[in-house]
Amino acid sequence: MDPMKVIQKLRKPPAVHNWVRNIKRRTDDTAQSLLNTALNAPRHSLSPITNIIRQVVVDGIEDDQAYKCAVGIKDPRTRKYAYQVLAAILPHIRREGWRGVQVFKDMVEFYPVAANVRIPVRPTFVLNVEGKVTPYFVICWAEIGLSDYQKRILSTLIQEAILSLDEFEGADAEIVCVPRFPFSRTERHVVRWKASHHVPLTPEEKRELFDRYGNALAQAEAIIIELLA
Repeated sequence: MDPMKVIQKLRKPPAVHNWVRNIKRRTDDTAQSLLNTALNAPRHSLSPITNIIRQVVVDGIEDDQAYKCAVGIKDPRTRKYAYQVLAAILPHIRREGWRGVQVFKDMVEFYPVAANVRIPVRPTFVLNVEGKVTPYFVICWAEIGLSDYQKRILSTLIQEAILSLDEFEGADAEIVCVPRFPFSRTERHVVRWKASHHVPLTPEEKRELFDRYGNALAQAEAIIIELLA
């Protein structure tokens, strides 16, 4: 592997929740998590699953069509996960009546966290229901895997990158996860919370966070160069 390409990819996480998952309370733990992500990156993407969910909510496709979309996913592991996620979230979508006019299509805001590192804060979809604008962030991990501290970081970045915009004045964001039930390998359920449910980081906490991340990133990059050069 080319160490510079690995580092470049590490500096461009695909989504805000992927970045947050690597942030730990200690610098060395954060560096180790970043290193593991860089050297053992998953070979499959969950984005085809969130794309199907977006079509269900925004385009109004029926459940049978959603499963047909899942059949068309090329990667067998992602396809298997898609069946699991859809089995849990489709009834939830119908029960909650998630259907509305999508606004700010393909919206993404970038949040700077270090020199030359900007985190994409990209809602899965943004709905306007009866004049109320709400961004939804759907996470299809098999385990939520976020501590309360990490949820605070996630909520802070969403609030500052998205909810601070004039168009979202007075709005809240929904984080929607579809993890497996404990002790189950296939069955999943929906877990939701609002960004406002977690206290935002203070300015002091943010400074400490970004300093820790910058130091951890430098440590991880030095190890990558040493291992791969």
